Order: sequence, then structure tokens, then C-alpha cells
Amino acid sequence: MKIPYLFSRYGSAAGERGMAQMELALAGSKTVISRLRTKAPLLVQKALYPDSSMPGMAHVYLMSSAGGILQGDRMDINIIAGHGTSSRITTQAATKIYKMDRGYAAQDIAITAEDASYVEFIPYQLIPFKSSRFCQSVNIQAAQGSTVLYSETVSAGRTASGEAFDFDICFLKMDARDKNGKMLFSDAAKIEPASSKEFERLFGGKTLWSMIYIVTPDHESIDQQVNATIKEHSMLAGCSILPRDCGLVVRMLDDSIDKVRHLTESISGIARSHALQLAKP
Repeated sequence: MKIPYLFSRYGSAAGERGMAQMELALAGSKTVISRLRTKAPLLVQKALYPDSSMPGMAHVYLMSSAGGILQGDRMDINIIAGHGTSSRITTQAATKIYKMDRGYAAQDIAITAEDASYVEFIPYQLIPFKSSRFCQSVNIQAAQGSTVLYSETVSAGRTASGEAFDFDICFLKMDARDKNGKMLFSDAAKIEPASSKEFERLFGGKTLWSMIYIVTPDHESIDQQVNATIKEHSMLAGCSILPRDCGLVVRMLDDSIDKVRHLTESISGIARSHALQLAKP
């Protein structure tokens, strides 16, 4: 993971080096965790199968024994979804980025979706505490016929405690490539609130900013459904086509995490149905 130069001003600090490397494969009609390596504080729960519409889809929880991310921490998450697998990866709770006296924290997420696979990565929101610094890099590699849905929600902070845009910096970088390594799109956001009032205006007075990326072939078949769902939820949200016609991105602003999660789940339901159609011979 290449850390942007702007983080050098904060110096360095010792922290944990957490790791979760997971490979998913088909065992009959079920997707299972075929290979797993973890290093504390990251933990991975046994796969569950709660979706009756996709009974073979593995639901996997990423957990942390530390309760959040502290200064100097480096987290490495690597997911390889094998041919024909279907999976949903999420977290057990919001990810808290704790106050830092020096240094910063970083997280690297890599998702590889092999042919005809379906992957959802839908963590709970990031909550950057006052004086925290966080850098995250997400790299998606999607093979032909695969679908990857990645969601990220960023909170203004511990708003219930009176903190709003009091963190130092939150930097998010997203790259998506095809199976051969050709760039599909790249996206980045640097939230560096020099003035909390300024960022409150930029966020439309809202405290939650959320993105949903859907990397998939034939996105035209779900474009109208996604836009209709956004309209039904009456939120400050919009949908755009990703570069190279490789999928869709939805961005939303709101104050309610329940409303954000509800819209995210509705859109993931559309993506799952789309993936089932793609899997039909």
C-alpha cells in the first residue's frame, strides 16, 4: 500500500499489524471458506447461510478484538472469490478510528472476483474520532462475468458526543481493474476538515456520506431499478455510470444510518438478482 505523502507530516507510531486473508470456493452448491489466515486483532467468523433466495451464498463477518483502529495500526484484508462463488462480507459493528497523538492508521483491502463469482463487501460505517488520521486503499479485480458490490460509509464523527468533522484527515482510494490488470476506474476522496463548518456545508448539512460501487457486466439491466429504488427512499442520493461502462456508482448523504443501510440493502438485493440472472446458462 502506497501511503500519500501528505501523511508524512504526522510522523510515525508503532501499532498492530492485523491481517485477514480469505479464499472462497465452491463445495457442491455452497460457497465455503477454503483457506484462511488471520492475525490479531482481525478475526473471521465461520460462514453463515441465512438467505433463502441464495442458500449457497456465504455470509462472513470480519471482526476486531481491539474494538477499533488505533494510531500506527496497519490492517490488511485480502479476499479471493473463486469461480462461481457467491459471498457477502461485512463487519460486526462500525469501525472506530480512535484519537491519535502522532502517526496515522491505514487499511488495505483487496478483492479478487474470479469468473462468474458474486461478492458483496458491505462494512458498517467508519467513525473517525477527533484528531484521528486514516488512510484506506481498496483494490478490486473483477473477472469477466463477475459482479462486485462494494460499499463505504463515512460518518462526520461521534456526533452524539458533539464531534463533527473534528478528525484531522480521512483519505479513501479505490481502484478497479479487469482480470488482465487493465484499469476500469479509479476514485479518491480526501476529507481534511480545516473548518468543520465548511465541511458541514459541503455535506449538505448531513453527517453520513456513503458510496456503493457495483462492478458488473450488463449494468443497463439494473440501471432503471437502482434509480427507481433511490427515488422510493426519498434520500439525497444519485446514481452514475462508471467509466468504461463497467458498472454503477451510487452516492448518498443523510443523517440516519438506518436509512443509509436500508437503501444499501435494497440495492444489494437488486445486484443479487442480477448476479443470479448472469449465472443462468
